[in-house]
Amino acid sequence: MALTQSAWSEATSASGIYSAVCTVIATTAENDAYTLKTSTDLDPTKPWTLFYTASGAPDAQALPLEIWAGYSSSFAITGDGATIGATDGCRASQVIDDVQAAIAPISYVFDIDPDLGIAPVVTVAAIATGLKIKVPVAEYYAFNLNGETTLSVHTSTFRIIQDQG
Repeated sequence: MALTQSAWSEATSASGIYSAVCTVIATTAENDAYTLKTSTDLDPTKPWTLFYTASGAPDAQALPLEIWAGYSSSFAITGDGATIGATDGCRASQVIDDVQAAIAPISYVFDIDPDLGIAPVVTVAAIATGLKIKVPVAEYYAFNLNGETTLSVHTSTFRIIQDQG
């Protein structure tokens, strides 16, 4: 595998807005492209926003985006394709069924909420109502593009925004 993941780059504004950015560079050697775990600076008990963008078409097939949850500092997604798994965590939910279906440039925004009181919206077909999911409270999260075939060479950018005030 030639997957390259950046560490989450974090900042908190004077008004209490937390932000974190992670990039993942995939090549044609991978079926999956995943982030490193988030920091404990993200408050998992409060809603947050996930922005996802891709530098180009990441795959020619349906490409689900998943959120994984971890419970220890050893949490990490590992493997590729059929061998994808996690140390000290597991897949929590599908965030969207196909990031590939976006009109270029590929860009999405998701409402991530541990107390979401309505049905999740995780399909491109229902995008007009806003993409939103309920996630379990966890110490860490990571994101995975779960390809059915090899990915294209591209850079995925994951940005988290949360009001911590």
